Amino acid sequence: MEQKINSNNSNDLTHWTIADFLKKLSSDDPVPGGGSVSALAGALGASLIVMYCRIGMHGKGVSSDDQDVLRKIITEATSYEQKLNRLITEDSLAFAEVTAAYKLPKTTEDESKLRQQSIQKGFKKAVDAPFQTLSACMECLYLVREASVLGNPSAFSDLKVAQYLCHAGGRGAIENIEINLPYIKDAEFVKQMETRVDRLKKSLEQAATEKISKPNG
Repeated sequence: MEQKINSNNSNDLTHWTIADFLKKLSSDDPVPGGGSVSALAGALGASLIVMYCRIGMHGKGVSSDDQDVLRKIITEATSYEQKLNRLITEDSLAFAEVTAAYKLPKTTEDESKLRQQSIQKGFKKAVDAPFQTLSACMECLYLVREASVLGNPSAFSDLKVAQYLCHAGGRGAIENIEINLPYIKDAEFVKQMETRVDRLKKSLEQAATEKISKPNG
């Protein structure tokens, strides 16, 4: 597994088997960690949205207008699934960059300056990746609400699982943003990120408590 994460051919965590991912996750290595798992949760949720809509497309009495909406949701949810899939790896790479930066030499003034710049660059990436996860999970929750009444009632539990996964992915992303943000010395970056996260956090909690309607059937 140590060779897998450092291999040029296997740098993408999504190429790992589920068993390998879980084994690495349960080790004392900090990557992959909660950020990658949050992105994975969102990706799973997005995939379930797509499945729910595809099943709904085959339902009896589904109008052409409803099919058009379902196709739109499938396209959007697929796009978010692909983005979240990439973020599984990007989040781990960002944290690995922070760790590597702390190991840089600091014996001279120039080395110390370069080391500090690298640390700050790494932490910004370690905040940006989960912020992208949070944004994508939030958009997926909007799609859950839109898709709910148009699908097949027999698959409604799958959509509920998608809702829970997207909320968990968003909440996990927030935790990763908030734990890394204090290490960033760029006050303007921190202020802008806090404002954006606070807005999405409120929307996330509202979406999580909102009851979605089961389709008639």
